[in-house]
Amino acid sequence: MTVETRVNQHELSINAQDSVLEILDSLREAEAPALARRTGHHGNTTLYVTDALTRIGSADLAPHNPDGPDVLEPADQPRQLEQLGYLTLHDLIDDTSTGSYLDEGRRLTAIRVLRPFHCVEVHYRWRHALIGPADEWTILARSGVIWPGLYVHGVVGDFATRDVGLVYAGPVDLDTDAMIYGILEEFSVHRCHARCDRCGADWYADSGDWTFHAHRAHGDFDYATARRHHQNTVMCPEPLCLSGRVSFTVG
Repeated sequence: MTVETRVNQHELSINAQDSVLEILDSLREAEAPALARRTGHHGNTTLYVTDALTRIGSADLAPHNPDGPDVLEPADQPRQLEQLGYLTLHDLIDDTSTGSYLDEGRRLTAIRVLRPFHCVEVHYRWRHALIGPADEWTILARSGVIWPGLYVHGVVGDFATRDVGLVYAGPVDLDTDAMIYGILEEFSVHRCHARCDRCGADWYADSGDWTFHAHRAHGDFDYATARRHHQNTVMCPEPLCLSGRVSFTVG
């Protein structure tokens, strides 16, 4: 991982969003605009889903049409699509800022699309009465066909999350276990290595801890006592090293 470690008096972390973007870049086989546009429910809008071979026309979208397409509620659309049999969801990584060196949590989810589908966003209007079914409606957007394959979605945040990106990663039978192993090997955020550029002393810390245990050094090193922060480095704590600078690498 090439994301820079930020070193300040009260901070030792890497940017979670940058780390997710780097992971998505490593997995990207293509963009996924159709799946990314699977949005709706803004004001008086409703999002519908159906298989790729079914054409949705205006008559199909009449309010309370029992033969109309399935409605996707805004709360958890991916889970609804899973229940409808269009896709399955599989967590790849779920890291918190408290148990790692991230500045906020990050989560990546594999979306395995099993059969093609598309979504339609519709806006409803009440022209003659505000009670009862809408009397006019307009198709605002169509997602385009979302084809079978494995997609990866990344978000960041410890409490409320925000989207970082979505990519097409490969065919539907792509091995997610191998993907998880690769992410943990290349983009781990649970270990931090500290090393002096002058005397070569080094230390390791794990799981977001600021106590660095000596590897090739005279003793452990508490980052909370670090001095002279400058350009993502601190003064070497080794007693005989007078001019060394310690840098930190997460991963």
